[in-house]
Amino acid sequence: MEDLNDLAIFAAVVEHGSFSAAALALSTQKSRVSRRVAGLEQRLGVRLLQRSTRAVHVTDVGAAFYAQCQRMTHAAQAAVEIAEQAGTQPAGRLRVSSPSGLAHVFILPLLARFLCAYPNVKLELEMSNRRVDVIGEGFDVALRARSVLDDCNLVVRAFGDVEQILVASPAFIRAHGPLDTPAALHGKRGLGPKVTDTDSPYWKLYSAGGDQVDIAYVPALFANDIHMVMAAATGGAGMAIVPANLCGEALRSGQLVRLLPTYQAAAHQIHAVFPSRRGLVPAVKAFIDFLAAELPGIMRRNNADLHALAADAV
Repeated sequence: MEDLNDLAIFAAVVEHGSFSAAALALSTQKSRVSRRVAGLEQRLGVRLLQRSTRAVHVTDVGAAFYAQCQRMTHAAQAAVEIAEQAGTQPAGRLRVSSPSGLAHVFILPLLARFLCAYPNVKLELEMSNRRVDVIGEGFDVALRARSVLDDCNLVVRAFGDVEQILVASPAFIRAHGPLDTPAALHGKRGLGPKVTDTDSPYWKLYSAGGDQVDIAYVPALFANDIHMVMAAATGGAGMAIVPANLCGEALRSGQLVRLLPTYQAAAHQIHAVFPSRRGLVPAVKAFIDFLAAELPGIMRRNNADLHALAADAV
């Protein structure tokens, strides 16, 4: 396939009537223009231009060839303009993965405003609790909530922390006696995601001063869907560590009770991961910047509500 630059140089000679004028228009040297056109003719095996000391004339073959070159250079310019426009305006498909709990609590309330602000963006939101391969599966962004950030091959944009607290239903507390000390919780039924393969799982809780206590529990349910865990805890099936923002209403209504209120698990950092900052597609940048502007305030309010509930309970 011929170099498009050679075709553009040839077209410029035809349009400007000489090698000198074409070189001036292209901001290059006349010798370079002459050399590139001669090389093009040699590869094609035909003469495109008749040269004289005063002017150049287009041959019949050259005229037909020029017509096609003109179409190709115009098409190439149009392609460049499309790419440049895409580089400035958020538009096109945006593939996002998010855990279902995170999406329901934080993303769905913001979706309408984002889509109205960027009407040319087509958002594909996959709510999945599995850890997706962002690059391998073709996602633009993955949203995650983790206490440890370990996506070393991806760019991370953090939005804020969500506190994690230990809860149980009043019925579970009545059935298993006072659960007001770490020792009283050991060996009770627990609910939550399977984080290790051990038969003796335990939770790490931390006091405000940073002291750690380990709560060993008997697994009654392994589930990576936080809504399922919440439902089981509310129904009295066991203790669970849940995001504070998810259980505010259940705590206010008395469906759940916070255990060891002076302790909490390691906070989960809500963050986005994406392949690279370089050449970041405008739709991706717009989405991440939108979340960065909205989510920190939401999380601060949720954490403040939790602290207010704790104060009222004292």
